[in-house]
Amino acid sequence: MRYTSSMTAEISEIARFLRTSAPFDGLDDAVLATLGRSIEVTYRKAGEIIIEAGSHNDKLFIIRSGAVELMLAGQELTARLEAGTCFAYPSLLRGGEVRNTTTAIEDTLLYALSAKRFHALRDSDADFAAFFAKDEAARLSHALKSRRSGTSFSLDEHLVGDLIASTSPVTCPADATIREAVALMHDRDVSTLAICENEKLIGIFTDKDLRGRVVAQGVALDQAITDVMTANPRTLGSGSAIAEAMAIMASGGFRHLPVLDDGGQLSGILSATDILSAIGNNAIDAGMVIAKARTQEELVAAAGQIPGSFVKMVTSGVHAGHAMRFASALGEACHRRVAALAQSELGTPPRAYALVVFGSLARKEQLVGSDQDNGLIIADDEGPLTNEENAYFAELGARISDLLDACGYVYCKGGIMARNADQRLTLSAWKARYESWITSPDEDRIMRATIFFDMRTVHGDRSLTQALRSQVIKLAADNSVFISYLARDAMRSKVPLGIFRNLVLDRGEDGAKVFDAKAQAIMPIIDIARTQALAAGIQQVGTLPRLRALAEAGRLNADDARSLEDALLFVNELRIAHQAYQVQRGQRPDNAIAPYGLSSLERDYLKDAFAVIREALDALRRNFAGGIS
Repeated sequence: MRYTSSMTAEISEIARFLRTSAPFDGLDDAVLATLGRSIEVTYRKAGEIIIEAGSHNDKLFIIRSGAVELMLAGQELTARLEAGTCFAYPSLLRGGEVRNTTTAIEDTLLYALSAKRFHALRDSDADFAAFFAKDEAARLSHALKSRRSGTSFSLDEHLVGDLIASTSPVTCPADATIREAVALMHDRDVSTLAICENEKLIGIFTDKDLRGRVVAQGVALDQAITDVMTANPRTLGSGSAIAEAMAIMASGGFRHLPVLDDGGQLSGILSATDILSAIGNNAIDAGMVIAKARTQEELVAAAGQIPGSFVKMVTSGVHAGHAMRFASALGEACHRRVAALAQSELGTPPRAYALVVFGSLARKEQLVGSDQDNGLIIADDEGPLTNEENAYFAELGARISDLLDACGYVYCKGGIMARNADQRLTLSAWKARYESWITSPDEDRIMRATIFFDMRTVHGDRSLTQALRSQVIKLAADNSVFISYLARDAMRSKVPLGIFRNLVLDRGEDGAKVFDAKAQAIMPIIDIARTQALAAGIQQVGTLPRLRALAEAGRLNADDARSLEDALLFVNELRIAHQAYQVQRGQRPDNAIAPYGLSSLERDYLKDAFAVIREALDALRRNFAGGIS
């Protein structure tokens, strides 16, 4: 066929447009030129049906200009699409069966690609095929992999064992004196010594211990090294991800971690310097500064570094899961130091207690700008608290809440803070409170109480929190009515359909100008995981650990669990980038994302995430809410 100059110009224009539209932008020029010659151009007036539910389709449509609306079975709005987006490919993937009626809602110019060429492109180009995967879950998985492919060093793929493979730990016998241990450290030029007994690690001794526990305290050098070592230190398996090591160090405020092999034997000592050398940036230093703070003023200044550390992590390519874990680790370090300072000012507590956190910090999913959600669990094995004991814990709770507010963890608007009496209870009183919520649920109480079912100790006696959690898990798993109320509460979420013309599209609404990433996408996934985990008696607190545990236990389809995980991480990628941008500009971070700041590809994948969440909520309604939303 011979092409006239006008036809050639039109073919070039088609190729140019495709070059700016995903996923055609990943094809080479020769392929685009071929497509330009084969694409059919069609025009539809506003109100005209393009394809109808129940019919057979054999084309992929690309919107050149205008807009279309998709209605499931011609009745229920599923999407509105604008220029640069594609539609009708699901019907091509299932042999041509059309389920959505697509109507032009404006005068619309369309490019149509034959099913034959569409399938040929899917067969020849993996990225093209991944974009047009059969379901939203597969496309989301591809989206996450694509976003991360540019990161030069993956904290997921590299293990702590990789960083210590070329070194052997320097060990010292448990019966050595301090003098002998220090001489060994000098001879071997190491700052950390592993103390072993019968080839088993029992402690570590560092330069810091030498300065603080020996020299500063005037301890004689002929005393046993076991008197001044850090006994039973935190350890990590050699197969653990570097991200986990970073989070543990940042949370604990230390720079060295003993690494054990599969048999539980010491294989090396991982240092913060090892990690810094490998990845080029480090969240551990901020945790160290927090842990070293000796006064309230020093702690407030140290906590002021957290937003900057968060920005550095995000801009260096750290993934959403790691960014949440690191921000939570720094938050935990800050809460722990706050409690320690408050306790040192008031003196020895009259009873054992635990500072427990709720919500995002408990799940290790906190970002910057979060408020505080905490309480005190006080031991009552010695009977009711005396007036003096009550006064001590009231002052401790007040100091903790006030100092956290000064550190940037602002007062909770709902009053979930240790400064308030109803958040400062004995273990027995906490148990009674949870039992009341679980055995006598109603909509209002459940709506206010869901945050309390994500809890974790950050300071004090962990056994108190464990005793409470054990009872809560058992009671919840045995109470189907309570689980039903939890499921119904989750159904309150208004998950959008997608983004259209810089507005958030929802059924029956004109659209909002901003998308609340937390309320409209992240919280629904958290609610789904929490409800199903409590129903199954699963102990995990974090959303991702809950989803994985549910899949392992056979309580949630593994593909569904993975899809929800991908949706959570993808939306959090957008949310984290948004918050880092705000922090860099001196703004208080929030969750309100304006659609105009998203690329067309991000909008497509966001629509997929919404679909995954809505489907999971529907399953939650069917399985746990008795079909009532």
